[in-house]
Amino acid sequence: MENFQKYKVLLTENNNFRKLFAARLITLGGDWLLTVPLLGIIYELTENPFITSLVLVVQSAPLFMLGSFGGYLADRFDRKKIIAISEFLSGLTVLLILYAVTTENVVFILFSFGLLSVAGSPYMPTSDAALPNVVKKENLAEANVIFFSSWGVMAGLGAGLGGYLTTVISRNMLFAIDSLSFVLSALIVFSINKNLSEKSENKKEEEDISYKEGLKYAASKREIFSLIITKATFSISASGLLSLFTVLSYDIYKTGDFGTGLMFGARGIGALIGPIAIRYYFGSTDGKLLNTIGITIMAWGLFYFFIPFSMSLYLTVLLLILGHSGGGSQWAFSTYGLQVLTPDRLRGRIAGIDYSLYFLMNTISTLMIGYLASVYGVLFVFKLFPILGFLFGFVWYISTKSIWSNLDSS
Repeated sequence: MENFQKYKVLLTENNNFRKLFAARLITLGGDWLLTVPLLGIIYELTENPFITSLVLVVQSAPLFMLGSFGGYLADRFDRKKIIAISEFLSGLTVLLILYAVTTENVVFILFSFGLLSVAGSPYMPTSDAALPNVVKKENLAEANVIFFSSWGVMAGLGAGLGGYLTTVISRNMLFAIDSLSFVLSALIVFSINKNLSEKSENKKEEEDISYKEGLKYAASKREIFSLIITKATFSISASGLLSLFTVLSYDIYKTGDFGTGLMFGARGIGALIGPIAIRYYFGSTDGKLLNTIGITIMAWGLFYFFIPFSMSLYLTVLLLILGHSGGGSQWAFSTYGLQVLTPDRLRGRIAGIDYSLYFLMNTISTLMIGYLASVYGVLFVFKLFPILGFLFGFVWYISTKSIWSNLDSS
């Protein structure tokens, strides 16, 4: 019950955390409200799984190229202003996407969606770096569970609503709502009355901030390096399959945007409940918590493996919930590990490197799996890549187990 009391304290007594959390809910919900209709639009215009997968490619590729730079900005400048400006620019970019959709020009739509990722590239590393500055260390694990479960909540609500609302209101109206959500998020973050960076007593340290310093630190610490590669390597197996939810829904289940939204929603629900359960049952120490990462990746691979054998949308939804309980946990706790093991002055750059590697592998995975799905079929890749993900989780668990044991004993 002590863990649940910490959740209550964070949500009812910590006003600055609530604002950062609320802004994240709005932003992530807005992202998914946009992504599901765009996948449907591109598939309707092209009827090509590979081109449809480019929606997620143009979403991730700019974040690979600019994520580390966003982390550098988080360590160099006022984190509150960086987040607020990024959100405001994202709101304006959504209006460009709305216009692009009306032209039915696939290249223009993809280009404008890519610009949204450019505008939002500083958000995630800066938000991650800021979180430890609005909560106490003893509440940081729970804060991460809430933070990354928020992704689950809004992926569920945003994707589900995005799929459902396209059957009720126009897609243009959906995009207009999405634009306003980013602006609202910017205003909420700007109202936080706490500095989101620690002030260094060493003035030279504040001025001498270089990108290479973050790379050297990551390479010199085995525990940091291990946590950085987990999202990226896991992503090779997992990320490319997401764009194929649309193909499953349209071609296998015949449920259109509704089915796509339901599957993305199931992914979000899993990411909500997984971190909460893992923290409650296995998180008595940092070492034990981080040791679960490999196991949760294996769980993702196991449940995903059964998806191509399911001919029911609702059975697939259940498998996605179970699978992403594992996938969401590895994301939440690898990020938590980086936060507690990295000094504040380096935290933005380490988060930026983490996201850059993730989005690089995300881009590669989406291109590779989209191509293989076009050649061999969508069900083939849903059989192959969960096996690869399971094997990665097993290898990561075996090779890092001693690190987390030593962490608890030190």
